[in-house]
Amino acid sequence: MPFDPDTLFFAAGICATALAVTMLGVWFQNRVDRFLVGWMTGMALVGTGVILYSTLPPDRIAVPTVAFALEIVGFVAVFVAAGQFVGRQVDWSRTSALCLAVACPVAVPIACGFDGFGIMVYNFLAAALLAMTARRYWIVRTEAPVFIAGITVLYLLSALSFLACGAMLLHDRSWVLDGRPDNWAEHFNAIMSIAGITGIGSLSLALNQSRAARRHRHEARTDALTGLLNRRALFDSVPDGRLQQGDAVIAFDLDRFKAINDRHGHYGGDQVLRCFADVLRQNRRRGDLVARTGGEEFVLVMRDTTLPLAISAAEHIRAIFAASEVEAPGGNIKGTASAGIALSQTADEGFEAVLNRADTALYRAKDTGRDRASAEFQTAA
Repeated sequence: MPFDPDTLFFAAGICATALAVTMLGVWFQNRVDRFLVGWMTGMALVGTGVILYSTLPPDRIAVPTVAFALEIVGFVAVFVAAGQFVGRQVDWSRTSALCLAVACPVAVPIACGFDGFGIMVYNFLAAALLAMTARRYWIVRTEAPVFIAGITVLYLLSALSFLACGAMLLHDRSWVLDGRPDNWAEHFNAIMSIAGITGIGSLSLALNQSRAARRHRHEARTDALTGLLNRRALFDSVPDGRLQQGDAVIAFDLDRFKAINDRHGHYGGDQVLRCFADVLRQNRRRGDLVARTGGEEFVLVMRDTTLPLAISAAEHIRAIFAASEVEAPGGNIKGTASAGIALSQTADEGFEAVLNRADTALYRAKDTGRDRASAEFQTAA
């Protein structure tokens, strides 16, 4: 025996509310993804409005007025949450204005007795907000194609179901209702609401877990202070631990770094490390690898180059850093760096072996006065 629309909508409201509580629990465990808060708020508002409308007497004008106002604002929250998911900052003044802009055309006609007209406007606005939400997810589909494609389809189908409900009211010119609408569009909308809410909720949770896993992998590979690769990630980034002929390894070490820490404290030292990391990052070529491998030790791996070009790159980086100043509470800090360069001589030469040769050249640069680059058995002043 088929369920009546009220039962279906009540079930949809319960699903939305339950998912909102679930999202709250997920967010408490992982507060980085703030879009979960927006989605949770939207589902809570939609669920509350649906439950009110499907359980309380609709002839009391306040019931549909409050119910549909809550629901349409809930869809705004879901739309804003999608913006947070793709990296947009929330403009609270514009969000508040949008809430008023969609709530008033819905609530005012219903409160004035034209409940059919108000609900028709609600359906069209809900369809538009859901379609725009789908578009926001689709823009970043490359992040997780399967999950985001599923979410996009469910949002679009939900938008279509609301569009159908609005079109039925418009076609029948039902400006004033004598009861809750009961037609094929309402049945489709009720079923789609349950499927959409549960499906989108499940896919959103999976998407959140996927994003969290990627973030954890990134954090495990990244030096927290500078944002460069760490030593482990550097070695993992060299296929099979071997370089190709013509690859160069440049080992850098900041000169007299302990003295900087002693004079300016760890904050000043950290600023110097960040400064050098920025110089490295801004002066690498596409495909090159840059990493912080120790306290004040850095490595640049240049692909398909020559020894003169590698020496030139090391000197360029060293000179830019020497000319830089770092602001610190105790006064501006200037630092220098020494570099050692080694070139892979044969195909499939071990990365660690080339790095050791670069370290040997680096020690020679240190021993011969610092603030210079030493290439294998030659020194460049």
